[in-house]
Amino acid sequence: MFSMSNCDLRLTFANPLHSHRYEVACEPNNNCNVDQLSFKAYLSRWMAATIKVAPWTADQILPLLASSAQAAAQSCSGGADGNICGTKWTQPGYDGTFGVGQQMSALEVIQSNLIKKVSGPVSNSTGGTSKGNPSAGTGTTVHVSAPHAITTGDKAGAGVLTAVVLVSLLGGGYVSIVAVPFFEVSY
Repeated sequence: MFSMSNCDLRLTFANPLHSHRYEVACEPNNNCNVDQLSFKAYLSRWMAATIKVAPWTADQILPLLASSAQAAAQSCSGGADGNICGTKWTQPGYDGTFGVGQQMSALEVIQSNLIKKVSGPVSNSTGGTSKGNPSAGTGTTVHVSAPHAITTGDKAGAGVLTAVVLVSLLGGGYVSIVAVPFFEVSY
């Protein structure tokens, strides 16, 4: 049976009353900044992606995502339309907070439960459509040439530069460790 290191799990699912996600750094004290309000979204996405690249983690991760999704869904009952999501998934109902971080987090943890219904990551040779472009939209065409062969002069120059750096480091170390205590000035 696979066992995660539990570092992330203990810190973010550590509430003894609940098995769903909460932001341990700020949520208990109601002092989350704008960035922290979206951290649940990123962790949920990364945990779901972990299942795709390491399928043996699913038995440990999916129950946490499922309970977090249920808690997130019940927190999305605020606002005039009843669709605004709150921050605290550890309490029943909407908590009165709102923002893009809360909406993102709820959406991500809910959709992360669909991870078994999608295929894994793709590369350019397995269905991906991205192609490299060294011009990167500059409007010019860049021709990348092969690097020149390394010559004996290149090797000699690299050796000299390495020696200079080494002597500088050793000399600086000597001065700061051995020589300076002999030349200390008392005031």
